[in-house]
Amino acid sequence: MSEINIPEKIERALLSAARGYVRENFPDKEFPGDIHGCIQPTRESKHGDLSSNIAMRLASFLKSPPDRIGKGMIEAFRAALEASGLKEYVRTVELKGGFINLGLSDLYYRELLKDIHRQGPSFGQSSEGNGKKVNIEFVSANPTGPLTIAHGRQAAIGDALARILECNGYDVTREYYLNDVGNQINMLGKSLEVRYRELAGESAEMPEDGYMGEYIVEMAKELKKGGDEGDISESRLDGNFFRDYAVGRILEMIKKDLEDFGVRFDVWTEQSGIEARNEVETTLDELDKAGYIFDFEGARWFRSTGFGDDKDRVVVKSDGSFTYLAPDMAYHRDKYARGYEKIIDLLGPDHHGYIKRMKSAVQALGHDEKSLDILIVQLVTLMRGGIPVSMSTRKGEFVSLRELLDDIGPDVTRFFFLSRRLDSHLDIDVELAKKESSENPVYYMQYAHARIRSIQKFSEGMPKRALFVRTRLELLAEEGERQLMRKLNEFPFAVRSSAEALEPNRLLTYLNELARCFHSFYTTCRVVTDDLALSKARLFLVECARITLANGLGILNISLPERM
Repeated sequence: MSEINIPEKIERALLSAARGYVRENFPDKEFPGDIHGCIQPTRESKHGDLSSNIAMRLASFLKSPPDRIGKGMIEAFRAALEASGLKEYVRTVELKGGFINLGLSDLYYRELLKDIHRQGPSFGQSSEGNGKKVNIEFVSANPTGPLTIAHGRQAAIGDALARILECNGYDVTREYYLNDVGNQINMLGKSLEVRYRELAGESAEMPEDGYMGEYIVEMAKELKKGGDEGDISESRLDGNFFRDYAVGRILEMIKKDLEDFGVRFDVWTEQSGIEARNEVETTLDELDKAGYIFDFEGARWFRSTGFGDDKDRVVVKSDGSFTYLAPDMAYHRDKYARGYEKIIDLLGPDHHGYIKRMKSAVQALGHDEKSLDILIVQLVTLMRGGIPVSMSTRKGEFVSLRELLDDIGPDVTRFFFLSRRLDSHLDIDVELAKKESSENPVYYMQYAHARIRSIQKFSEGMPKRALFVRTRLELLAEEGERQLMRKLNEFPFAVRSSAEALEPNRLLTYLNELARCFHSFYTTCRVVTDDLALSKARLFLVECARITLANGLGILNISLPERM
């Protein structure tokens, strides 16, 4: 991880002043432990460069107006800046509307560029997570068909979240939960058997809830070929064989699609394994002993209303079979047993009701409900010629992730999947995604990196004596240069904000803004000029922009083209 940078030092000075203010003026209060991340870049330069809402956050805790808190803190903050050697980096400290706004000096920005250049690939990283163990489960599509574009969006978001959290110092495990038991798996096997029997000239009727996709027919053809060549004997062709073959073959396809999308998993957990180890029964027994299981009308119920759920939930049906909630409880119990301090689940839009019942289960098992985050990832609509493509896995009417990867490529696919908040519905315009122009945001962003590489290649023709000119960063005084430096300063904050909010689109939004800022700088500030000292300073700035773009795109797993 990177060394402590200037913004972190400024934030520490501010927190030190805040603690001193509370200790002196509210001796009966203990400074809240959740006050961190209290400095952010301002959206408009008229409000300074950095701003803190710490007075606002302390107001309700101290039951005192934020203006009064801010006024009481400012002098202590100025003293803390001077004591820590940071005064020369902060030009102004002002209180406005309860916010403490900071104007940064030219020296600050020169030191920022040196930090970026020195830290290189580690610029933007932090130790905020302090090695906290996090389990993030995503995709977890049932092995009943190829991954759809909806699964692809989960894959992109989950992978980006894991990378962002790692960049912030968390110890992250990526997990895929494989629901390989139950009626839908049995129905998959029956569907394959029907298609196989049809190819063999036998009469077979597809079940009403059977899987109708062409992928079932293709699997049946593979299987038939194996039987014709003597690799598979007729005696093996029972219901279990068709089911196991279908699950195994589809799982191969899923893993291949994820690999080609650049998404990896550290752990694959099978529901069948959890049930085979009797972990469901063990979990229910534990809840029963704690008083959270009761019998009613022949079924067993989880008393989730004790934790704010709107009704209690059945966990064992009257026929003795488990509802889906029971193995999910056992699965989460297993995650905590493996030592994870934070658990993140990414689920589809039909799981809103699942959130409260699972948080109730986590509490009943003795854990803080805040240790579990369940994020709902909304659906994707693919637009072709302005017409949405309908999707239904059972009917076989869907667009697979593989089709989209083959059509527009992994980078563009990932970019569009990450372009909006995960809880917002997403439309992907295929025609726009294929355009190689500024209309296409991913092209525009990658082009910034390619343009930088072009500038650097062109600079190789500069006179060799330029190598010995001291880099005079104080020459960077044009408005375009200042705006670019100001935008570079926001990168670590964007990475941290994305981790705190669990929203990777925040980082992507920042990178779009950085690309726009760089293109604007390029049009107003010629980089390689007859002035060797200025050229070298601007090349230094351009390299800092390249490092930041590369780090950001790397976190999101989007490639860095050298030329376009």
